[in-house]
Amino acid sequence: MFNKTKVKSWIKKAHKHHSFAYGHGYITDGYALLIEEQHMQPTILEVCGTLTPECRYTAEMFQKMMDLPKEHVEVIDSQLEYVPDSKSRLRIFYNPRTGKELTINGNYFDLLDNPKAHNFYTNDSMDRLWITYGSEVVELIAPVRLQDKLSHISFNVEEKTEQV
Repeated sequence: MFNKTKVKSWIKKAHKHHSFAYGHGYITDGYALLIEEQHMQPTILEVCGTLTPECRYTAEMFQKMMDLPKEHVEVIDSQLEYVPDSKSRLRIFYNPRTGKELTINGNYFDLLDNPKAHNFYTNDSMDRLWITYGSEVVELIAPVRLQDKLSHISFNVEEKTEQV
């Protein structure tokens, strides 16, 4: 599900900046939460010295965040990116019913091995992006708020058809 090289680099960077948390089968840097895969364990062992470090979050907290809400909306990957400066790159998704966009740090999108095999969901307030592989949530990402910096971009909205 995840790109091994990019995830390894992400884990090391998060651990270096002391934002890394690992436990109960999940890994987070405070902005993205990934479900653990076996190929991540050597890097975790390298940075933590153990595969069972003390985790400041409970398994219930992780699971609650990873659960897809009952009222969720599938969003579309526009395959567009916004580069506000030389150090950041944002991936743009949009709600096909409203045309409203949601942006995430492009580095988190890059962690996916095959993005086309994944589905993307958000809630009504569009304050989280859940990424699923099959029926399982594998990643949760906090979006980046842009305060109308993308007002020059608009997406087509699906037309509702009434059934007679």
